[in-house]
Amino acid sequence: MTEEESAYDKVKKGVKEVVGGTAGVVEGTAQGIKEAVEDTKEGEETKNREYNEAGEELENAGDKVKAGAKAVANKVEDPDKDLDSEYQKEKTEEKMD
Repeated sequence: MTEEESAYDKVKKGVKEVVGGTAGVVEGTAQGIKEAVEDTKEGEETKNREYNEAGEELENAGDKVKAGAKAVANKVEDPDKDLDSEYQKEKTEEKMD
């Protein structure tokens, strides 16, 4: 009977090790998934911030083009006007819009 108990105890110990090992694998996998999700969120936040910055830069460039076009139109209407002064004036007005 001692041999059977010993064999039983060995199997019981082996099962506990497998189950315990499986729990460790599951826990490790869950942690890896959590870290991957966090990395993805950080990447998305960075991407969104970059898109917003690019959009602002594009909007600023558009304002500058409009201001330049208006300054040139004012210069054509009155050749005595200073182009740089007209541009600065129009640029300020574009920012207000």
